[in-house]
Amino acid sequence: MKNTKDKQFLQNFVQSIYLLASLKTENTRIEVYEDDKVLYQEIQFLYVEMKDKGESNKIYKILTHLIPYPLVILFEESDCFTIYTGRFERNSEDFLKLVNIYPSPVYQKRDLENVLQQLTLIDLPRQNFKTFYDGLRNEIISATAKLQYDENIGSITAEEKDQLDNLKKQIEDLRNSIKKENQLNRKIDMQMKLKNLKDELSSKLNQ
Repeated sequence: MKNTKDKQFLQNFVQSIYLLASLKTENTRIEVYEDDKVLYQEIQFLYVEMKDKGESNKIYKILTHLIPYPLVILFEESDCFTIYTGRFERNSEDFLKLVNIYPSPVYQKRDLENVLQQLTLIDLPRQNFKTFYDGLRNEIISATAKLQYDENIGSITAEEKDQLDNLKKQIEDLRNSIKKENQLNRKIDMQMKLKNLKDELSSKLNQ
């Protein structure tokens, strides 16, 4: 690792890293997928035992920079664990750029076996590594969205989750702006925009 700052960060917060599985065409019969935007040659499953809580996002970013394949990482933090996936884009040098991170809900360690059984890999689409990875990521994203938004929400994609999160952030930012606004006319206009954003979020949740 050339970046000494990242190396020190991993040493400070990570107890150990294990390779759980390396899915390749020769051991899965799943085909490589590539186009101008993405490249899925294989998928790496890692297990990361943490020293402290709260830094999984940054560690996922560091590891995706070091390992040139889509990653699924199970982070163990004391008595709980979280499963992380990402969305990636292909750059001009055929490396993967991390676009966004998608963690699962936080599960208790005692529920690990049940959670992994629910994410049965054999039931995922196997046309190619992209459909396989996207299928697993969508299951994790949907479980997170049910906790964040609505227990009745169905299966959603990374792009749909991004849209929901973006609307939620706009709503929160606008609420904070309304609290600070003193001019009545502007406040009324902002309240109307807030209503429209809430309606749009509700519409997407009920699709």
